[in-house]
Amino acid sequence: MKYFLLWTRNGFFTILGLSLILLSGCIGSTPAIHEYALYPTPYHAPIRHHVVLKQSLILMPVELPSINASPALLLRPSLSTLQPAATHLWAGSLQEQLTRVLAQDIRRQQITETVFTFPGPRFAKPDMLLEVKLTRFDGDLQRGFTCRGTWTLSDNHKKQVLAHRTFSATVPVNSGDYSGYVSAASSAVAMLSDKIGAFLTTLALEQP
Repeated sequence: MKYFLLWTRNGFFTILGLSLILLSGCIGSTPAIHEYALYPTPYHAPIRHHVVLKQSLILMPVELPSINASPALLLRPSLSTLQPAATHLWAGSLQEQLTRVLAQDIRRQQITETVFTFPGPRFAKPDMLLEVKLTRFDGDLQRGFTCRGTWTLSDNHKKQVLAHRTFSATVPVNSGDYSGYVSAASSAVAMLSDKIGAFLTTLALEQP
């Protein structure tokens, strides 16, 4: 009986060892996961009149199409086809990245004294409310990256809309790879910030 138990135990460990070897082989063959993040880009818009808007602004969370809730980078080889990149992912929430980077791009222009992102500091009462709703945020490695949507700027005290504009930009993916895809996406966000900044400049020039 002792011999039988010893043999069974040895047999079990032998099977376990083989299973671990097979499992490690499967793990080793798993494709590598690559993660990417949007980033603010240098301000390249034409030099404007250096007037600072004496009002604070709060940017609400950027709205995205439901398809962008997936962590995968989306490729659109045609208007009717979307292909998630299985091993190329956004590093964290795309909505949070967009909101943060857009706010940084607006700050870089130094048009308004303060730019918050929602919910902002405790007890803050920003003068203006900026809402951005994107209807497309994806691209193709050959055709370029497209950012499309609307932005609305409101007087937060008077509850009055100051501007409601559409926006659309397609930026080439110069390197033809996923790093270039993210670079083009970041540039598209910067172009959106330029449009918003141009309107903020008109408000700054009109202020008493």
